[in-house]
Amino acid sequence: MFCDLDDTLFKAPALSVDASARRSLNRFEGEQLSLVFCSSKTRAEVELIQQELGISHPFVPESGAAVFLPREYFVFRVPQAVEVSGYDMVEFGKPYAEVVAMLRRWAGRLDVRILGFNDMSVGDVAIDCEVPLLLARLAKLREYSELFRVVESKPAAVPRLLKALRSAGFACTCRGRYYHVGAQHHQLSGHFLRGLYRRAFGQVTTIAFGDHESAAPLLRHADVPVVVKSANADETARLLTNVPAARLSVFDSVGEWAEAILEIAGAARHGRHACSS
Repeated sequence: MFCDLDDTLFKAPALSVDASARRSLNRFEGEQLSLVFCSSKTRAEVELIQQELGISHPFVPESGAAVFLPREYFVFRVPQAVEVSGYDMVEFGKPYAEVVAMLRRWAGRLDVRILGFNDMSVGDVAIDCEVPLLLARLAKLREYSELFRVVESKPAAVPRLLKALRSAGFACTCRGRYYHVGAQHHQLSGHFLRGLYRRAFGQVTTIAFGDHESAAPLLRHADVPVVVKSANADETARLLTNVPAARLSVFDSVGEWAEAILEIAGAARHGRHACSS
């Protein structure tokens, strides 16, 4: 089960992890459900959330740029993996320094004045994003993607900047006040993880949740794609258009989300049993 974090499982900017959320997600353990966070957040941010929720499954930070698996999560050796800080890690994205250099190069050429996380202090990020210093510090520990906003530009310069970045192989999406730029690989990372789970457990059903257009590749390749209604109605409409097989859901709490997961998983199991009988 693949799930985004901001505005899908939790409401941004503060990710509130309480006892109720932990109890809801703990129900998955007895149902053989693996919760894989796929987020634009950094590895450090996702690690904190997983620790607070008591989750120790693989995760995908920075829009599919890498897959992090707890060591010996699978009984077999993971292809292409290298050991990093207690994880088996497989990279798909480009290094942060390369992303920042490319962004600055094109912004300079097109005379677009930008302000990125690389230019900001921890305090600046905390103030600008309205988050505690700890979360700002973790958000700045970027490895594959940059967040930036446009401070000043000539007319039509910003669309040219985004087009140039995409031509150079970097995806660029807008979420709130910030653009996210990097080599986004939700489709590759999701396909890779699905292959590992199928190798380990045989037939599996994948469920994916997302609320933003960047999640479209992940949703398209899931057995059960679910679009979570966004506060931005246009965003939801675009995502439903891009993933016509998806169902639309609205969740007011982690508990409601967990109940929906258990219902979907139960229906999938029933369908498999019916086909095999």
